[in-house]
Amino acid sequence: MLPTSTNRLDRPDEAEILNPDNRASIPFKAAPGVTALAGVATASSKIRHTRGVVQTLHQEARGSLMSHAYHCEVVGSLLRPEYLKDAFARYERGEIGLDELTAVQDRAALDAIALQEECGLEVLTDGEVRRRFWFDPLTASLSGYNPDAPAPVPFSSGAGRPAEPPPRLPAVTARLGRARNLPLQEYLFAAANSRTPVKTTIAGMTYASVLWVPGLSDDAYPDRDAYLADALRLMIEVVAEVVAAGSTYIQLDSPRYTHLVSDDGQANLRKVGLDTETWLAEMIALDNALIRAFPSVTWAVHLCRGNHRSMWSVEGGYDAIAEQLFNELAVDRILAEYDSPRSGNFEPLRFVPDDKVVVLGLITTKEPQLENLDDLKRRIDEASRYVPLDRLALSPQCGFASTLPGNLVTEADQRAKLELLCRVAREVWN
Repeated sequence: MLPTSTNRLDRPDEAEILNPDNRASIPFKAAPGVTALAGVATASSKIRHTRGVVQTLHQEARGSLMSHAYHCEVVGSLLRPEYLKDAFARYERGEIGLDELTAVQDRAALDAIALQEECGLEVLTDGEVRRRFWFDPLTASLSGYNPDAPAPVPFSSGAGRPAEPPPRLPAVTARLGRARNLPLQEYLFAAANSRTPVKTTIAGMTYASVLWVPGLSDDAYPDRDAYLADALRLMIEVVAEVVAAGSTYIQLDSPRYTHLVSDDGQANLRKVGLDTETWLAEMIALDNALIRAFPSVTWAVHLCRGNHRSMWSVEGGYDAIAEQLFNELAVDRILAEYDSPRSGNFEPLRFVPDDKVVVLGLITTKEPQLENLDDLKRRIDEASRYVPLDRLALSPQCGFASTLPGNLVTEADQRAKLELLCRVAREVWN
């Protein structure tokens, strides 16, 4: 089991970390094949000492993760309570200020933490309750994005269900800069108010890559490479501040990798000018540049096929990307969506190397029906033909609310699924 939160007296607050007068240069490494990325990530010299203290305290935590004794976690988001949705709406209408909205978000985060601890999760998030979209750690932490660009990715609701309106997705339309550090705010609050280890979730660089849109982004950056160099540099700064605050487990949410598994998904990538023949290798290198800047962190990648109002964007198994992605992406844990036939079978897991854990996303967040405990155990047993049981773990297939409206399930459904998740983990891995 991972250790609980470190002493709050040893953890810096957000103002200390973000104070530019305290910053000192920290060099970072670039992955092979990544060009035009020379630079430094900045963090407080005071925080560098604190980071050393925190990393010492969390050494057992990382060892626990890497020894595969960690089997039960959420992906990230939980359903936003109605009082929080109402506060977002009132804030957008100008009826309340930022301080009042933040107070409501704090309340929702406390409720999310309590739910996860009551259910028995081994690691938790704040429910991503401060976000409108799952990718806000990128697009809200950095300035330069138009948040309401036309979405190049269609969503499907399946047969027999009326389609929901598709989300509007951002595009870069101005030079990038620092606006805030959303994941830092999330981590500091959750770590201060939890008895359970906290995971940081951010959008992977694969998502950043699709936000340079021909015809919309050209005036800001002449090409995608120049934009991605800036995005990587700034996200290394963002992550450095989160790591300095004590975060030791960071997850890259990367639904765009799975666009390569279907013809429709590849067409979506080509709509924004991407070469699907070279994009996988380029994105692995870019994600690795971020990952390798922080070698003391346990890194995870979450793979899904889109998640908005119980809809999805692509279908297909991992076969086309598994060997290269599972071996070359420098993560410790792979959270793989596996809740429906849309995700294919477990055979691609044979490519997972011996030093990585696979977190099976077997419990759906898209449907209210509760899975059968014995069926889940049988599926875990099937997956263990390809990855040993001690390197398997369990999670929901995705978040319950990757966007503010949330999936078409109730809070009671959500609790039942989390309780089942923890029960299965206890019975399978004791």
